[in-house]
Amino acid sequence: MGCGTSFVKYVLFFFNLVVALLGLAIIGVGVAFLLNWSAVKDELKSHLTVAPWVFIVIGAVMFVIAFFGCCGAIRESHCMVVTYAIFLLVIIILQVVLAILLFTYGNNIKEGLVISVQKLWEKRSIDTASDEVFKNLQEQLQCCGSNGSGDYGAVNLPQSCCKKDTLVSNAIGCTIANANGGCSAKVADLYERWNKPIAGFAIGVACVEVVGALFALCLANSIRNMDRRSRY
Repeated sequence: MGCGTSFVKYVLFFFNLVVALLGLAIIGVGVAFLLNWSAVKDELKSHLTVAPWVFIVIGAVMFVIAFFGCCGAIRESHCMVVTYAIFLLVIIILQVVLAILLFTYGNNIKEGLVISVQKLWEKRSIDTASDEVFKNLQEQLQCCGSNGSGDYGAVNLPQSCCKKDTLVSNAIGCTIANANGGCSAKVADLYERWNKPIAGFAIGVACVEVVGALFALCLANSIRNMDRRSRY
């Protein structure tokens, strides 16, 4: 049997079994969010409901692809193995395109993120949900306002504008004196820090997936040759 069919088969099976379990775990996170965090979800409306569905969709895609890989390998199904290889090649192409976009259009993406933060800030004055989302953004990124604490035009600021340890040490509360910097600059800095590592990670994973796709195509070819020999 060319290409060591048995070895390739079991390597693909265990690899995709791990991917399938990871996909189920990601789906579980999304479902748990929808079921248990309904109060938060209702408060933030459409801004937050997207997040769990992203987890569910990503987990489902991972599980379906891994299912074809596992079943195709263990049953030695030419059709399922080829389908798995095609899915994998499509994902590889998408990851490479993502990496290229991050490397080539990095500045444009960063400007787009900054504009999104500014639009969210402008919308918060007329939309309660946007205001809650922006406060959460300030807490998570430790920032204040779109361009800084001066955007609020007030001495006393929301507690989300200051670090918790600063609030404890300052009896007055959150003020311009102890507030964090602007969220637009913070988002831009985070993007600058992570865009190249993410692009490099996508390329690295794509390389691993290329090996998996080659194994799958090799197994598919071996299965087809075995089927041909069994007919004669």
